[in-house]
Amino acid sequence: MRYKARRVLAGAVAAAALGAWVAGQAGVAAASPVARQAAAGPRLGVTLAPGAVYQPAGRNLTFGMHGPAIRALQQRLNYLHYYAGKPNGYFGWDVMEAVWAFKEVQAGEMIPPKPDVVGSIMQRELRHPKLPPVLHRRGGPSRVEVNKNLEVLVVYRDNKQVLISHTSTAAYNRPDGSGWVTPDGQYRALEFLPGCVPDAAFGGCMYNPVFFIGTAFAIHGMPNPTSTYSGDGVPLNPASHGCVRIPLDISRFLHTLIRVGAHGSPVFVDGPNYYGSGAFQ
Repeated sequence: MRYKARRVLAGAVAAAALGAWVAGQAGVAAASPVARQAAAGPRLGVTLAPGAVYQPAGRNLTFGMHGPAIRALQQRLNYLHYYAGKPNGYFGWDVMEAVWAFKEVQAGEMIPPKPDVVGSIMQRELRHPKLPPVLHRRGGPSRVEVNKNLEVLVVYRDNKQVLISHTSTAAYNRPDGSGWVTPDGQYRALEFLPGCVPDAAFGGCMYNPVFFIGTAFAIHGMPNPTSTYSGDGVPLNPASHGCVRIPLDISRFLHTLIRVGAHGSPVFVDGPNYYGSGAFQ
């Protein structure tokens, strides 16, 4: 969570698909006429954005699957601002973490039912989804909201939700000890460092961190978890030592959606601290 005063060289440049997705988010967010038309059904001569219309697959979709149904799922999640990676038809970790975020919002729970399965209920919800709850309507037109109740991060631009990401905040009790929290409050996006930033306190790397409390607390990327419930990566359960963990791919472009610096975008952190330990078992 902490790092010594040391800057690192820039990491690999994000893939072109990431850049294209980021560039399109503000436009998609503002496309309410398109969204209304999608709900009403296509008209002759109207071209809808990929994912504007979703047709349920009629079967369960799970991790590791390939095919057109997965591609349609990716397109729909991306359209709804849950980053599910390049629509390549593969249900990998990008898709899994987007599914978790979507289910967390729809269920209103940190640990939603059947989190790893895109079944008939979620496929219906994809057609008529709920939006994440707005925590700070007067927090500024461009801001970041971290909802610890749901383990979801939402980025706003011009008061429109342009990114909804699964997160893993602090677990007060971890296998390596107790006492960690992600502190509630209003902060600012102070500094972005690209690539692997050494974590002097706990080892390993914080990837592409955006610091919001000095150089101690950051929103940063982590590699894929080893399992749904674990202490590494960005698992479904709270698992960090205090920072806000997000999927590695999202960490590569998060800073492009917000302002970073002395007048950085507001960062709001809200919700209770997680005191459980059973999720690691």
